[in-house]
Amino acid sequence: MKNTHQVVKGEICVNLIIHRGAKQIGGSCTEVFTERTRIILDIGQELPNIDDEKLKKPSSFPRVKGLYREDDKKIDAILISHGHGDHIGLLEYVDTDIPIFIGEKALEIFNVTAQFTGGKSIANPVNYFKSGQEMTIGDFSITPYLVDHSGFDAYGFVIKADGKCIVYTGDFRDHGRKKKATDCFRSNIPKGVDALLIEGTMMSRISEKIETEEQIEQKAFEFMSSPNRPVFVLQSSTNIDRLVGMYRAAQISGRIFVMDIFTAHIVSQLNNTIPKPGKFKDVRVFYPYHLTKRMFEELKEEKLMKQFNRNWISREELGKRSDYCMLIRNTMLSDLEHIKNLQGAGFIFSMWRGYKKQRRTDRLLDYAKNNNMDIIDLHTSGHAHIDSLKKVIRSSGAKKIIPIHTERSDLFAEAFEKVYLAEDGETILI
Repeated sequence: MKNTHQVVKGEICVNLIIHRGAKQIGGSCTEVFTERTRIILDIGQELPNIDDEKLKKPSSFPRVKGLYREDDKKIDAILISHGHGDHIGLLEYVDTDIPIFIGEKALEIFNVTAQFTGGKSIANPVNYFKSGQEMTIGDFSITPYLVDHSGFDAYGFVIKADGKCIVYTGDFRDHGRKKKATDCFRSNIPKGVDALLIEGTMMSRISEKIETEEQIEQKAFEFMSSPNRPVFVLQSSTNIDRLVGMYRAAQISGRIFVMDIFTAHIVSQLNNTIPKPGKFKDVRVFYPYHLTKRMFEELKEEKLMKQFNRNWISREELGKRSDYCMLIRNTMLSDLEHIKNLQGAGFIFSMWRGYKKQRRTDRLLDYAKNNNMDIIDLHTSGHAHIDSLKKVIRSSGAKKIIPIHTERSDLFAEAFEKVYLAEDGETILI
């Protein structure tokens, strides 16, 4: 049955609906509910495989009564597993009276991103997760657990009501720098849970080689050890595990570490073990021309932009030296075009290879090729490989395994028993 809330009056019946994500990656939105309590797990924007403008039109939003400002059907809380856009991207459109539960650092990164993009900061009442600390929302008790993921401050949830237990993994892995967090989450999943909502991003890429972040760091160091050339790294500004690895590789190979002003503000929200300007003497800040112009003239963020003036490095200085590793984004092509002496530089592509199809990324890679740059791919997924999925499934002893965040839910049915292949909008009684 589609988009219905089946309840039995006088009893606590626990139900769930995958509003979006049963057979796709991205755009995640799931609901758990009883007669008295409704909780949304993630409210993500679809991945940009179509025109970006369509992604933020109401016609593309998951249809959930009570979630948006024009609705009147009550929702008690929204839990955000982590700050990637396909899990949080539609949060600015929800009713501002609905309480939000999220990791503190994930929200800070989200708000910094909003400042730089002209987006909206969250106006809802906010509650922060504490890993392993149970909280009560209506009929539900929920325990968030920090997990290893490429998105910083990510959580999985153990959800209980009326003797029933649902586990929502969110996005996770166990080959990053927070492997122990995923191990802790797995060890705290009660045996014999009624439903395991488990991500399956990598089920369509089972043959893809999985390396640890430490292995990526070692390969980056070996690449950076070639002298007399700068090295550029194209990676996400919010992939903190990767940023730390690239910094360590640069430090060991005797390079200064350069990040743009946006990335500098991201890492400034984090603890002092993370490389950041002002705290790490070998970290410098570059101001991309078009971003800087927009921040001053359109968004009027003068104070924000001047915060790292003391750590500034200019195009001219970069053109005179070769002992640096510089993190870049695909919007910085014109900046590279105005830095001298980049012929033969090193270039590390450190993102999912699917992003190479984006026009800006394609143009940046063409520029690198035309300047005879030495280009290599160094990346590992932020998602669980099938061996990691097996560990969680085995630990849970789940009565019902429900794949989510996957394009190949059918492969779960081939690999595991007790798999339930849900449809978007289907009400599932637990």
